[in-house]
Amino acid sequence: ELLVAEIPTISNLPDIVHFISNTIKDIVKLEYFKDTTTVMRNTITKFHKSHPAIAELELAHVECGIGRGLMSIGKTRFGTVVMAAWALQENLPAIKKVVERKKFDIGYFCPMARKSVEFKIELSELIKVGTPALKALTCLEANEATVGDVYLFWHAMIWAINDVVDDKDFPGLVREQILGILNSHHNQTFGDGNLSTSADLYLAGAYLSPSTL
Repeated sequence: ELLVAEIPTISNLPDIVHFISNTIKDIVKLEYFKDTTTVMRNTITKFHKSHPAIAELELAHVECGIGRGLMSIGKTRFGTVVMAAWALQENLPAIKKVVERKKFDIGYFCPMARKSVEFKIELSELIKVGTPALKALTCLEANEATVGDVYLFWHAMIWAINDVVDDKDFPGLVREQILGILNSHHNQTFGDGNLSTSADLYLAGAYLSPSTL
């Protein structure tokens, strides 16, 4: 604030990357995704802390032709929840092989178990909903990101998530909850919320960018 007061051409902008990260946090903490994220965390912990489990999973990776392992979830970087979900989804065939060998008892990954099927569906939904925000977050972390990019990527993120939850197979109540989160965060930044003082600058940056003129 002192620097902004001293140099009028500098603007004090909110941390949009942190803001998008919190948007992801609010979505993945919905009750609908609670069981999914719990199974994710337990599975990742089990395979990361058990040497026999690590060895068995590495063997299964070779058999399934999977090159990437499981990914840990960060405590404050909520985008890692989506990244860990991606990695877990890719590793499901290998985890099934470990389970089928009866080396470990992880009921959610028994091929014919109903809860296994439900978990895979909800994991896929979590990835689909979280991916647009994760992509926007990653792009805006770049050193080359501008205020105009904030406007463009934020609105692209909202449109993409809305497109996901508009699917007729997506649970209606969860759709309303996610749209409520997006509307609340949008109003906070681009409406009349406590971070909206920069909204006009974001808009001007998007329309006056040399790349769009």
